[in-house]
Amino acid sequence: MISFKLEKKTFEENLSMEKFFDKKLETAEFPIVKHNTLVESSYDLSPVPNNIMTIAMTKARQSNVSCELWNGEVIISAQEYAKIHKVSLDDAYKVLKRAVLELEETKIICDAYYDFSNGEVVPEIPPNLTDISFFSESILASKPKHGKFSKMKLHIRLVQKIGYSDTGSFIYLKFSDDILHLIKNATNPDALDYTQYDYANTIELNTTPAKRLYELVCKWRKVGNCRKQVDEWKILFGVFAKYPNVAEFKRRVLQPAMNQVNEQGEFKLTLEQDKLGRSITHFNIIIEEKMVVENPIKTTEFFAKASNVNLFESLSETERQTVKAIADKYIAKNQIDDETHKRNIYKKAINERWGLLELDNQNHEYQRQSEEVKKKLEADRLSKLEKQQEILRKEQESKQFVQLFESLDVGFQIEVLDRVRNLIATEVPVFLKMFDKENDKKSAHTDIRFRSYFKRIMGSVQKTVSFP
Repeated sequence: MISFKLEKKTFEENLSMEKFFDKKLETAEFPIVKHNTLVESSYDLSPVPNNIMTIAMTKARQSNVSCELWNGEVIISAQEYAKIHKVSLDDAYKVLKRAVLELEETKIICDAYYDFSNGEVVPEIPPNLTDISFFSESILASKPKHGKFSKMKLHIRLVQKIGYSDTGSFIYLKFSDDILHLIKNATNPDALDYTQYDYANTIELNTTPAKRLYELVCKWRKVGNCRKQVDEWKILFGVFAKYPNVAEFKRRVLQPAMNQVNEQGEFKLTLEQDKLGRSITHFNIIIEEKMVVENPIKTTEFFAKASNVNLFESLSETERQTVKAIADKYIAKNQIDDETHKRNIYKKAINERWGLLELDNQNHEYQRQSEEVKKKLEADRLSKLEKQQEILRKEQESKQFVQLFESLDVGFQIEVLDRVRNLIATEVPVFLKMFDKENDKKSAHTDIRFRSYFKRIMGSVQKTVSFP
């Protein structure tokens, strides 16, 4: 069970911000991986803030810092945004500033499941397929594999904090804890609840409904269709209140989004609708993947990209990003345009493991630091446990002593109290008033301050007394 509760922060807090942003995105060609809870969630953002959110979710995967150490902080520079989207720096400055104001108040609404089994792991659930907890062990992102649950709509804030620097010309944000954990889980290659696509494929989509629909199509591409109730479609695009009329929603939102995705060329989408009487109840989008042949340049690029993906199959995602980044830099520096030549450079980079030695060294160093932190935390835990045990031991010892004293003959108790008083008066007269006060309340023998005097007197008066 992956919990959305914050773990105690360790040495990641000591990592400089630069460590998380040493990998700059220079082009739009980079993979996006989103948890399906985010793909299916409801929110209403304009295109630029939506782009920023998507890019930000990818920055940690592009960084040299392992995802486990990432604390949710992201920086996107105006120069970076301008290069990715091929806009002027001036335009990038303006849209980033406006985006901050929109993102700071953004909340998403997503499906969640309240688990009435109180987070108990059901034996038939295979490992690595357990649900993702949000705020507690009872609220899950994926449907439980048992019947003790209730579906709910969960409202989650997108960012914990966000700001824009005029002097530095960058946007800074820190994802909320729940969003952070969804992002981290989506980077797990063993996870099933995620959708992957290339960001470059969304650049030509200039409305948020089109971008959101494209993500949804990528999620359902293997199924071949995506069917939802009309209200569910409205909620998905965050326009439930704007378009109460079904025909208007279809004409202004759904159909234009489908048209843009179709024009993008990767998919052919057709719309079916279910009716109850004369009322439309469901929209069903039929998804057909297709190869673009109208534009030869685009087709060549598509095949080149596909073949390059095959080249990197032997590498992990992080290794692929590292090797490809260095190879791309070499290709750009030497102005290599021929696709065959590029492919040979990629092969050489893979065979010679360009950049992977440095990556391995970094990973080893992060692992070493992580182990040191774990050891320190474990030592602190053991020390705390020992202190707690020592407190409990002393409390038990004190309880036993009180029981022993109170079990003695009354005459012996009085004799002991008198002798203890005389001893205190002789050795530490400043304690005498305190002793007399407790003695009047018949609680002097329970006061830990006088315990050593009691033991001395009781041991000398009656040798048979055994102290705890």
